[in-house]
Amino acid sequence: MHAHDDTQIFDRAFRVWVQKSCSEWNFELPPESYYSEVFARLPVGLQTTLEFGYKQGLLLDVGKSNTGSAGFRPKGVPESKGSYSWFEKDSQKKQPRPARECLIQAAEYVRLYETFKDKDYVLTFEDDLMNIALYRDNKLIVCCAIKEQLHQAKKLVESIKEYGHSIDFTLDDRGHDALRKAKYIIKYKPEYFYVVSIGGRFEYQITHPGEKTFRLSEDIIPFI
Repeated sequence: MHAHDDTQIFDRAFRVWVQKSCSEWNFELPPESYYSEVFARLPVGLQTTLEFGYKQGLLLDVGKSNTGSAGFRPKGVPESKGSYSWFEKDSQKKQPRPARECLIQAAEYVRLYETFKDKDYVLTFEDDLMNIALYRDNKLIVCCAIKEQLHQAKKLVESIKEYGHSIDFTLDDRGHDALRKAKYIIKYKPEYFYVVSIGGRFEYQITHPGEKTFRLSEDIIPFI
């Protein structure tokens, strides 16, 4: 099947998700221009990966999420963690607003699941303060952060690096993603960290010179 075929299938699935969300939120169905604008920000590769995950049962359709949006749960994620939303509620425009970072996160989960499904690893979705994590023998090996845009990913990495030499755990991290990720790295001491965005992938080995310090070194995460 060609990527074009998969994007057509994704288009149909996406429209069903929009219909479900609009019905729950009492919104009118959006005009055709809405879909054109949405798909312009969702590249073909992203759409194809999501469609693959959807067809293979790696992204389970749960109907309605806790927010009322059409929702999903990644395969392997326990039901006790609830479900995840494809959309955010845009009350001003009265339209479902695609949760783009969540779409990228779901696609990256699918990639990792396919890579490690036959190996002795545990893959998690929303792992404490990190978006995705990979464990082996209860040891955190790799953690992943998601951003929609390339400049956001670069900024996140640079901000996290600033905390590598010293971090105050008493600082309030609400709304401060870099601080949250830095605290996570100190707490769980993963071996590798990477950030994914549309058009960007930044991979690092992590070393821990001290108990509350870390260093990110540019690397390629090995096929471990």
